[in-house]
Amino acid sequence: MSDKEAMPSGGASQARADTISDIQELMRRKEEIEAQIKANYDVLEGGLQVDDEIVEFGSVNAQNFQSLQNISSVVQHSEGKPLNVTVMRRGQRHQLRLVPTRWAGKGLLGCNVVPLQR
Repeated sequence: MSDKEAMPSGGASQARADTISDIQELMRRKEEIEAQIKANYDVLEGGLQVDDEIVEFGSVNAQNFQSLQNISSVVQHSEGKPLNVTVMRRGQRHQLRLVPTRWAGKGLLGCNVVPLQR
């Protein structure tokens, strides 16, 4: 007996529905992954790299920094506008320009900013 003959009636349509559902899920995940790649690419294009130490982020600097909420506020108010960011990277100071932009993930930067632990 073939697989088709062994399948109860309606089995073929059930298998087809699972396949369509699987394809829809893969398409959703593909779009999500592409959005993450684009957001990360935009951050890297702006020059921000893992382990950069942020010295200035827009109007936030060492003198007025109180919490990460300060940076979050600057980002939220700067959507679509270039932000000047200064980082220390391997002992050298670098000037960057980031543009906070909406993407499929959380936030507007496509990366996480975490406090430096010393």
